[in-house]
Amino acid sequence: MYVLVFRRYAPFATFGLGFEGDNRATASTSLTATARTCGIVMFDRRSIGKLTAESSGTTYMGFGNTVAGWLGKHYSKVKSSITNKHVTPTTISFTASTEGANPMVPAAPDIDTYVDFSAKWLGSAVFFEGAVRGDAFPNAEVFVLDGFTKAVLLFNGQTKGDRQTGPFAGLPFSGIHNRIGTFATSVPIGPSDGFLVDRLSCAPTAMS
Repeated sequence: MYVLVFRRYAPFATFGLGFEGDNRATASTSLTATARTCGIVMFDRRSIGKLTAESSGTTYMGFGNTVAGWLGKHYSKVKSSITNKHVTPTTISFTASTEGANPMVPAAPDIDTYVDFSAKWLGSAVFFEGAVRGDAFPNAEVFVLDGFTKAVLLFNGQTKGDRQTGPFAGLPFSGIHNRIGTFATSVPIGPSDGFLVDRLSCAPTAMS
């Protein structure tokens, strides 16, 4: 069994005029790393599971920690869908998407993310390939976990937007036709389909 995880995270301590960010500069495969939106899909050679979606929540930091504590955490209701499922004897593929907005700003635009993903098993390796579409803000990361705690980072998308104007310039519209990057990598696997190596980093992609 494998788990595909795709997340959007704000690399700033605060962004969008004072809202809490994720305060990390690069992609991570840690399940404890926070994110503005997160999509999770389980799959194996024969099946594609359901897509679940969540958010780490946010608060407003612009008036300091005391006010932020009083306001508390607010959590986006992240919408999700999974389409274009295909399963053959050697390959699975699907498109997974999430959309979630700042829950503290009425009518805030969604962070839209679409991942076109495929996995192909070729002897003692699995080949992951795909594309990431959607809004060009904030950062994006895509990784796969195996059933034995090993992880492979597939995509490390770095936004060109800055922390204040990025949400206003990068989030309007769905971005469904905006390809922000691609990935393709082959990973050696053992007899139980577990990864033989961890790959916790990959070259960054400047998101268009």
